[in-house]
Amino acid sequence: MNQAELAALKQPISHYARVLYCLYLRPNAHDITGATAPIKNKAIGELLSDPHTRFTQGRQINKVISELVEAGLVAINPKTDLSRSIQDQRLVLPLLNIKDDKFEALHNNTISMHLKWLPDQLLYKELAAMVGLLATDYDLEDVGEFITYWMGRPQSRFTPFQWTQKFVLQRKQAAQRHNVKNTSMVIGSQQISTKANVIVDEKARELVNKYQPKS
Repeated sequence: MNQAELAALKQPISHYARVLYCLYLRPNAHDITGATAPIKNKAIGELLSDPHTRFTQGRQINKVISELVEAGLVAINPKTDLSRSIQDQRLVLPLLNIKDDKFEALHNNTISMHLKWLPDQLLYKELAAMVGLLATDYDLEDVGEFITYWMGRPQSRFTPFQWTQKFVLQRKQAAQRHNVKNTSMVIGSQQISTKANVIVDEKARELVNKYQPKS
């Protein structure tokens, strides 16, 4: 187990989450892809159950998996719904292949934003998957806007991991704003979503304009 995993396991997560990761998910994970063996609720329930708590339902196990997702130890498909059974599905352990020297480089030093900054490519893809960012492409203009914003705040110093994390979250926010812009239209003083298959014809426009308060 590498330093990145050990650091993540020291976060305030439950004993059950640590047991699930160390004794079930990690030993059976693929060395290269980080993909786990298919989830088997019965086997996990037997592993986690103790005299105080019996794990007999999938939602109990999913709650523990959610802890690991929040701790960054597990990544799930953005379409996966942890309120439903994930029996026989595979998870991904994104920290499994991070080398110890890579971990130290990402976490042990803080830096200010600078003109030549770029996000860590591997980390970017992993974090994007974890937060459900589907459109992962970006260009130098996107990076330039990020650099410009943070160079205006020279007192801000973060680790390379945190800088890439902030960039990922910025890209997700931008994607969400873009989706809202493309799925709504303004008519008069009203913004109408086009998601619900609302068709606004010229007659509707005339009615809105007719009853719009005159300036």
